[in-house]
Amino acid sequence: MYSMAELLARALASPRIHFNRAEGTDRITDGLISITVRPLNPADILTPEEVAARLKVPESWVYEKTRARCRNPMPCLRLGRYVRFDWNAVISWLTAGAAQEPHAARPSLQKKR
Repeated sequence: MYSMAELLARALASPRIHFNRAEGTDRITDGLISITVRPLNPADILTPEEVAARLKVPESWVYEKTRARCRNPMPCLRLGRYVRFDWNAVISWLTAGAAQEPHAARPSLQKKR
């Protein structure tokens, strides 16, 4: 176990977090980079079934897009064996994917004789 002094030293060495009450966001800085983190709205956290219903796709498609082996995995929150989705992150993922690959042309298949 760590002593209280070691824990305090580790906490002081960690990045600084500044909460902006007007925006409702956190700003994390470590001297080199700065990241703005917005809190999750509980109403925007969805189950795979709800995401599938909103996107009008099968649940199996949603689960497949959460796998690491997928080319462009869907952003998800893993809570043990449960998977949850931030709807705003899913919308951003969809728009970013549409900008990268609007309509990928399928290679034509040659007919066998």
